[in-house]
Amino acid sequence: MQAVELYAVQNSLILRARGVELLVLPGHITELKSLKDTKEFADYFLKKAMVNRSARKLFEAWLRKDNTLWRRIYHSVMHDFEEQKEETAAPALAEETT
Repeated sequence: MQAVELYAVQNSLILRARGVELLVLPGHITELKSLKDTKEFADYFLKKAMVNRSARKLFEAWLRKDNTLWRRIYHSVMHDFEEQKEETAAPALAEETT
């Protein structure tokens, strides 16, 4: 079992571990998607997306325990939200064709 679970919900990213959740707001997700360089992505995530010190400290503790977390977050931001758009677009297209 991975220490931190990731959920892409309504264009937000929820990070959950041991009953504690951190929420990355949709505005930050949009900005993160535009960053292709992983260093810029990590800097933005730590300095801007984690909006307060306690969130940043908790996230850093999670990073120490889960060495796959950065890779999973990057993949989730870059790919999961595109899949959600496709899923919501498919029913809309089906309604238009009927």
